[in-house]
Amino acid sequence: MSTSLSGSIDWEELLDFISEKKLTPVIGMEMYKFRSGDALLPIEEYLCQKLLKLYECSEKPITSLPHAVNYLVLEKRVKTMDVTRKLKSIVKEISFDLPLLEEFLGIPELNYFINTVVYNNLLESKIEERKKQKPSSINFSINETFSDSEDLEKIKVPFVFNVFGSLLHTCDPALSEDDMMEYTGYFREKMETAKNIVNVLKNKNLLFLGCNFPDWMVRFILRLLSNEPFTEWGNKRSIIVVNDPSEIRKEQFAFLKNYDVTTFDGNTEDFIRELTERWKKRSPQSVKSKMIFLSYTVKDKDSVENLKTAIERLGNVTCWYDKREISAGDDFKTEIAKNIKSADLFIPLISANSLLHKDGYVQLEWFTADNVNTFRKIDGNTGKYLMPVVIDDSNPYDTNVPKYFSELSIGKVPQGIPDIDFMNQIKKSLLLP
Repeated sequence: MSTSLSGSIDWEELLDFISEKKLTPVIGMEMYKFRSGDALLPIEEYLCQKLLKLYECSEKPITSLPHAVNYLVLEKRVKTMDVTRKLKSIVKEISFDLPLLEEFLGIPELNYFINTVVYNNLLESKIEERKKQKPSSINFSINETFSDSEDLEKIKVPFVFNVFGSLLHTCDPALSEDDMMEYTGYFREKMETAKNIVNVLKNKNLLFLGCNFPDWMVRFILRLLSNEPFTEWGNKRSIIVVNDPSEIRKEQFAFLKNYDVTTFDGNTEDFIRELTERWKKRSPQSVKSKMIFLSYTVKDKDSVENLKTAIERLGNVTCWYDKREISAGDDFKTEIAKNIKSADLFIPLISANSLLHKDGYVQLEWFTADNVNTFRKIDGNTGKYLMPVVIDDSNPYDTNVPKYFSELSIGKVPQGIPDIDFMNQIKKSLLLP
């Protein structure tokens, strides 16, 4: 019988699946929501509005991307290639925070993802941000060849399989419902050479997360991706279905309750919050405390103290700077270099004092941090490390500012008192909730 996650699920078992790498998430469009004020809005609706506006059809009450594409192609007689080109340009410009996706990706043990939306660059960029590794990906295509993934147990970087192709990287992404139907028709035949991906779909526990497909396609998609008859569900593994409440969902769950399928009474956001909170409590060692190195000249001590106080209010982060935590007898330069190297973020405080007087070790700290940043990039770490700020009226592009800082975006934090935007940058860089 169907189980309600809100009350009777064995959460410990679900966390075991994750820690043992026996769970594969199938990511749907409801995971792609961006923050607008206090609300989370679907990227899907945003794309529809932008696309319809380009064709002067913004009055149409369409919130589904396949429906919008169908409308433009079938009723407005727009060529599919033109719709695709317009949509590509919209997707390339998206830089929203996606809180649900980002929070879910914060679970380090999750490294293998099945993706059901064509704007896969959003998922892959968030994986790179959160996991500090560029993922590999394979895009299903009817007209192009594609390879298989590595064995799940052997993958070294996160992996994404894009079930309906890629808007940016395949010639035939499934944009309309007709396209999706075509893809499902070719799926079994085209997947014959992708044995490792098929093995994951067939033998691992599956979490269908935010996959609210059109009603006529729900059963077909779930059956296809699970790669086994519904009557076999639950015999060898668990299958979990989570999505937002809707009329479609009532019909889905009424059908699934006849099989050994786990469902969730709440919405996708509720599930993500519950899962990640339970994971953090179970694996507190994986929620690593962050450290920021603040590099300043002694004449700016008040400003560095202001910045330290504001940052440490975020919780789970400490600020380190010289002349505070170095005990007598320690090798001064070695201790500073060690902390610069181990810091998650390096913030140099640029001021008239640090640029002109150059007292203490501030210039050495800046030079050392630039070298650390270079080696991190060589090692494949794409996360932000250098975040220079100006704390007075100094010109951030003054000739005394090192070139390796002036080539970056330099923030303004007057007297070391940060605004909300700067604090949000800190949280994003450190992957703080």
